[in-house]
Amino acid sequence: MGYHPRIESATIPTLITTRSRNSRLWFINNRALEEAVLGYVAKFSKRYGVKIYAFGLEGSHEHAPILCPLGNRANFMRDLNSCIAKAVPRHTPEYDGGRFWGRRYSAEFLPGDEDLENYFFYTVLQPVQDGLVERISEYPGYNCFHDAVYGIKRKYKVIRWKEFNDARRRNPSAKLKDFTDIVTLEYERLPGYEDLTQQEYAKIMHQKLEERRLAIVEMRRTKGVGFVGRTKLLQAPRGKKPRNTKTSDRYTHRARILSSCPIRRKECKQWYFTIYSDYKEASYQYRNGNLLVEFPPGTYKPPLPPDTPSAY
Repeated sequence: MGYHPRIESATIPTLITTRSRNSRLWFINNRALEEAVLGYVAKFSKRYGVKIYAFGLEGSHEHAPILCPLGNRANFMRDLNSCIAKAVPRHTPEYDGGRFWGRRYSAEFLPGDEDLENYFFYTVLQPVQDGLVERISEYPGYNCFHDAVYGIKRKYKVIRWKEFNDARRRNPSAKLKDFTDIVTLEYERLPGYEDLTQQEYAKIMHQKLEERRLAIVEMRRTKGVGFVGRTKLLQAPRGKKPRNTKTSDRYTHRARILSSCPIRRKECKQWYFTIYSDYKEASYQYRNGNLLVEFPPGTYKPPLPPDTPSAY
């Protein structure tokens, strides 16, 4: 089956994932690109009121558990991934052109606080889980864990490239600094810990991180597989295809809900398929001429045939 219809929720977090074309490793050993990406995360999360719980940038892909209280995940991801795709060739001389992202982003619902917490740690422990390093402190790229648990706010520069290039065509002496904004990236605290001090929260998160890390390390050792290590990661060439990567096609099954609790998963599925059923009925009416039909919340009108008068 293809990817399921995009339904948005203002109250249920989602795990978003986007992978580069052919899973090529462009997000490695490139501090300039890394800072550009984080700057765009900061810029667009503020613009669209998106709550970022974690953000992972590893090798070929991005991960982030997020909440979009304004129900505008599509706009946020459109602008974020568009800017990242443009930033890659700008900061990567080795980039050989073509479409950057392999396909549009995936988004799976996280219906409970426990599910959100699980995928917070899933995101920050990706370098360990993927066998790159044994500790996240050894990973040479950015890891958001300390920023998230200590409430650290980092500032990044974001250049308004279109405005700068337009200005430079009129005035070759236009200065880049006049088109540079300073943005702040900050993470939301996980729900359920609001009453803790920052130090108490950080201590608990460190304990949970270590428990999960040790479990992953033990599992890999039991399987007889180790870790690449920091030294080899620093030597890896940008744009390389990984030896092993997740693959899928348009008919691959894709989860709609990620939850460790069968009750939460069932309830969220019921909500999802109710919206989906209403959406299909509204779409049928809309495509058959009822342009005033009301669509369920969190869905978008489908494109009309080119010969439809209102499509012009």
